Amino acid sequence: MKKFSFLSAFLALSVLSLLAAGPNPKQVSKQANWVAHLEFQDILTSEIGLLMMKEARKDPAFNQKMNGMMAVFGLNLEKMGSATAYGSGKKDEGVIITKGGINTKQLEGFASLNEEAVVKSKGDKKTYSFKKGAFSSLGPDSIIIASDAEMLNHGLDVIDGKSQSQKKMTVASYLNNLIEKPMAIMSVHVPKVLEIQGESIPAPQAAVLKKADLVGFALGEAGTSMRMAMAMRASDEKTAEHLENVLRGAWSLLSLGVEITSETDSKEIGMDIDREYLKLLQKAKGTISREKRNVGLTIDLETALLLEKITEEIQKRNQKNESD
Repeated sequence: MKKFSFLSAFLALSVLSLLAAGPNPKQVSKQANWVAHLEFQDILTSEIGLLMMKEARKDPAFNQKMNGMMAVFGLNLEKMGSATAYGSGKKDEGVIITKGGINTKQLEGFASLNEEAVVKSKGDKKTYSFKKGAFSSLGPDSIIIASDAEMLNHGLDVIDGKSQSQKKMTVASYLNNLIEKPMAIMSVHVPKVLEIQGESIPAPQAAVLKKADLVGFALGEAGTSMRMAMAMRASDEKTAEHLENVLRGAWSLLSLGVEITSETDSKEIGMDIDREYLKLLQKAKGTISREKRNVGLTIDLETALLLEKITEEIQKRNQKNESD
């Protein structure tokens, strides 16, 4: 089993764009079993985002790629606004809607030069499809991208109200209560996605997820801390109360940190825990909450401590690169 890395969980969400108000339900298909939303400017202007971008800018190859995307596609990652992605759970299938940081006229011009591009009209919009992927402009700085032409057409129909969209995103709304302005947010119908992909999960986690049909994650800033939140929606309030107790027990075990010393102890809580991050975990503040069917866990860690750890990892990487 992969090691549980508390810091890595924060970093993965923090730099997810190297893929808030939250997603607009009217733009998301009713068929979607997972939905993700990013506020790029909130990520890039956060203390961690500024550090990561400053470090990335030191790499000539990164700057070259950034300049190349601007010159060829009209894409400026540093000016991107937001992005919403969704899918049914099938691998290599999904839709992404982005706004800001892109010159759609320039992108369409580049696509028109591709001999393999299939250009069609759908209502008042022009669609471009290739062997892998398809897109259409939604405005001067907004586009919809899909894994294929069929998914693109469906996504456009959802936006135009010709296909059913999500009515209400209860878990996303609950996460917005846990984090005032999330920079990254995601919700997943775990059982449905696993069924579609023909996969299973280890017994300890499976026992919990059988009691929750929808799981959500979010990341944002909360004062001088970075806050990561997880929310689970149960089938009824009684089950939600049980889930609340399970989460309280799990957090109590994890917060013991370095007191969990043996491999057997780690397996008993269903995780192969990295000792390096257990010390960090002890410095975090965890809060469990419940609202009817929704149960939430928020974890706050001082931004200054995260910046210190990230800087250490960057220095280790640089040292390794110099020695190679």
